[in-house]
Amino acid sequence: MSFSIEKVAKDYVYRRFTRASTAEKEKIINDWVNKINDSQALVEDFKDRVGNPAGKKILDVGSGSGGVSIAFVLAGANMTGIDIEKELYEIAKLHAENCKVKVNFFLYDGNKLPFSDNTFDYAVSVSVLEHTTSPENYLSEILRVVKLGGKCYLAFPNKFWPKETHTGIWGLTYSPAFMRSIIIKILRKNPLEENNLHFYTYFDLMRMIKTVKTGEFSWYLIPEQGKAKSGIKKIIKDLLSIFGLSYKVFLSHVLVILEKRS
Repeated sequence: MSFSIEKVAKDYVYRRFTRASTAEKEKIINDWVNKINDSQALVEDFKDRVGNPAGKKILDVGSGSGGVSIAFVLAGANMTGIDIEKELYEIAKLHAENCKVKVNFFLYDGNKLPFSDNTFDYAVSVSVLEHTTSPENYLSEILRVVKLGGKCYLAFPNKFWPKETHTGIWGLTYSPAFMRSIIIKILRKNPLEENNLHFYTYFDLMRMIKTVKTGEFSWYLIPEQGKAKSGIKKIIKDLLSIFGLSYKVFLSHVLVILEKRS
């Protein structure tokens, strides 16, 4: 039986998210279908910010349908993907087999990663943190299994961004928590609890990092000023830095590189 990621995505999404709008469902399906190609840009950005993934042991923490892991394997990485949902775990394995690449996929309970300390050179987490029940534990476990000096490429939607990225609702994250479910119901969008969706800012992440430790080890945020070398963007970044603010506070997604240090 031939494997079609589009057919698999449609079947999964329409069963899994019964209360989501058609637009939401199609967005998820298109994301699955285009994930490998779209992740080529992610891999290139990873090379610039973290290092060459070729030959490195990398953990994809929240691998979903497997597209990101597959893209990294195509760039020469030794990939391990892990997720908490059994169906996604099975889909990811079939997806990798269909692409004729080797990824070691694992299923876990969302609490303790089933790996020894200091196993991986790098970790990658893209649009996963907002779905975790305990982001501090999530970051702590990644810290534990990454080698000393290893790095984590971490990205998640910014709560400060006007348009919420999952539902597409403008101003949703600015609303009081008790109002969000009402707004979503009125607009017939997927309930937040069905996707275990939470909202975080750059400042929230900074607070998390300060509390996350594994023995003598902790995360160190690698300072970045972005790629703009001139023009209005550089001026804005320089002005923000005067007040001790990162330009990432105002982007649609918070993207940071964390390094394990003692």
